[in-house]
Amino acid sequence: MTKHITIFLWAALLLGLLSCGQNPDYERSAQQLAGRLVPGHEKDFIFTLVPAENDYFELKQHGDQIEIQGNNGVSMARGLNHYLRHYCHASVSWCGNNLSGIPDTLPRIASPLRIEASQPFRYYLNYCTYSYSMAFWGWEEWEQEIDRMALQGINLPLMAVNSQYAVWQNTLKRLGYTDDEIFAFLPGAGYEAWWLMGNLEGFGGPVSQAFIDRQTDLQKKMLRRMRELGMQPVFQGFYGMVPNSLKEKFPQAHILEQGEWCTYQRPAFLDPNDPLFDSIADIYYAEQKRLFGDALYFAGDPFHEGGQTEGIDVKAAATKILQAMRRISPKAVWILQGWQHNPMPSLMEGLKQGDAIILDLMACERPQWGGIPSSMFYKPEGHMYHNWIWCALPNFGGKTGLHGKMSSYASGPVFAKHHPLGKNLCGIGAAPEGIGTIPVVYDMVYDMAWREDSLNVDEWLKEYALYRYGQPDSACDQAWEILAHTIYECHNETGGPVESYICARPADTIKHVSAWGNAEIFYDPDQVVTAWETMYASRNKFRNSDTYRYDLVDLTRQVLSDYLKALHRQAVAAFQHHDAPRFTRLSARMLDIIRDDDRLLSTRKEFYVGTWIGEAEKAGTNPQEKAQFVANAKRQITTWTDYDSELHDYAHKEWGGLMRDLYLPRWEAWVNYKLALLKGEPAREPDYFGLEKAWVTSDKTYDEGPSGDSIAIIEELYKQYIGEIRQTYKNI
Repeated sequence: MTKHITIFLWAALLLGLLSCGQNPDYERSAQQLAGRLVPGHEKDFIFTLVPAENDYFELKQHGDQIEIQGNNGVSMARGLNHYLRHYCHASVSWCGNNLSGIPDTLPRIASPLRIEASQPFRYYLNYCTYSYSMAFWGWEEWEQEIDRMALQGINLPLMAVNSQYAVWQNTLKRLGYTDDEIFAFLPGAGYEAWWLMGNLEGFGGPVSQAFIDRQTDLQKKMLRRMRELGMQPVFQGFYGMVPNSLKEKFPQAHILEQGEWCTYQRPAFLDPNDPLFDSIADIYYAEQKRLFGDALYFAGDPFHEGGQTEGIDVKAAATKILQAMRRISPKAVWILQGWQHNPMPSLMEGLKQGDAIILDLMACERPQWGGIPSSMFYKPEGHMYHNWIWCALPNFGGKTGLHGKMSSYASGPVFAKHHPLGKNLCGIGAAPEGIGTIPVVYDMVYDMAWREDSLNVDEWLKEYALYRYGQPDSACDQAWEILAHTIYECHNETGGPVESYICARPADTIKHVSAWGNAEIFYDPDQVVTAWETMYASRNKFRNSDTYRYDLVDLTRQVLSDYLKALHRQAVAAFQHHDAPRFTRLSARMLDIIRDDDRLLSTRKEFYVGTWIGEAEKAGTNPQEKAQFVANAKRQITTWTDYDSELHDYAHKEWGGLMRDLYLPRWEAWVNYKLALLKGEPAREPDYFGLEKAWVTSDKTYDEGPSGDSIAIIEELYKQYIGEIRQTYKNI
């Protein structure tokens, strides 16, 4: 049965390529990727296109060259990645590359190696990723990201976000909207994701026409590269989301207010059973096709995280939404997010087998597919008769922190594939809200898409450490083994890393930093310290390794973050016992940690707030827009909105600059408030929102860039903290 489904879906994918009129030169595209990745070695590789029913790659020696066969560009790119990792001990990631050790003469392949994909689809991205990580990217960032996607074997990326300003602008113009009315509907660059999910409209805007044109040109370039490699980008579908103002222009249409999302007025919903729906859908898809060409896959989620369905025949609405897609693309497939209790069963009843693919977004934490009844998102009927993709969602809001569910990544897709309720599994993917952290998780998840069985986590990690750092090292192997069984093995349904008190609004009791997060440690922090000690021991061997330096910075950051929690508990206890000297000493040490952590994190662009703010400023097309985008960027990672709401600190980051200029002043205010109370002086609780808003509106841009020697600072911090951390944990 599974084999038949795989064949069916592969045929659908192939038909999609043909229907899009694509005739890409996959060999040339793979060769060019090799040139970008390992310049000077591109002629050492031969890429050979050999059609096959299922995605595969084959590595073999061809004289003095390495031959990589595959059935499309993505398959060949995955083959290149496999060769670099497992023959050259080299790797690529967001968090440092390890390519400098590739020898002039490439390692030979003793015997041919052929590997087939276990699933036809390898999905990637989340609407939120575009806002939390990619909001201000240009072609330089996107070219590297598309290369990384191809190397992982990703063939179904969400491309619904960057393109929508122009599509909606053109659509609304044809509906009689003025420019002012259109720009009032479009959100700022930092908030586009929630607009397209039907959560808000207009916030953070307006954007300029020049920016819309820039994004349109960028999207065309991105799509061209993806198609050249054989990816099938997922476009945004029209599912009924419309401006609230549409009611004024078409008062007879069945347009429903959708209420609020986190205090934002949601866009309205046009009933797909109303004749106006088809008219607008046809305009929308025609404009999208004119700008960006054909597509086979379309995403869109009616009633995402709320909304109103009263008076709507939801089953019939689903049929109408799909019919509109298929008027522009006869074999269109609807991609829906399996999130909370969506898509609702009544919606899916309006679709037949093969009409849709459901992304089970938290399949390893809160699966919907039916095989784990204890899941918060459990659906007894699973995904019914619909095809679905097993996804990992290891990060919310782009928060900083080590986190994972290694055993679930290593076995979850295999368990689902062989379970009766998982029989329509057709892919494996990752849908993080933010990227640029924990690269080990994504390597493991996408490796599972190229194997039929579960993997041994400890053995896999030894190979990971080898290609991550370029040389075998028993200390690093031991460190990764410890981490895999502690902080990277979360057994609860928490999504994303344990939140850092450093980033929290100060309080005596902190259970979470963001409204839906968790700050309570589930692992033994002393074991993470052991991993730190062990990895630190290899610092001289790997002092010049960018990947090692990144990982040691990240691990040091985690150790300090965990330690501050222990100090905070002790400081609160001292305050409650009116022990002013002890509170003074402990709280001062907390502030020391924040300063030291800031100094360390400011050594790397991945952990520096100026990287994010600099991208925002660069994306603006005029001085006013640059300032607006910087405000978008600063607001999104702090207050999220313009007023004090439950969204504050949802996308908090342990980043250099942000630690020093916002989180440190917040904690200093708390310490001073507590000291005043201990002295019996009149005191008011600090206005934390006021501090946050002041940082958002400040003109500091952090354009000086990261600075300092990461290893030298870690050596200093290790000597300063290791003894007291060990003693503190021993006494707990």
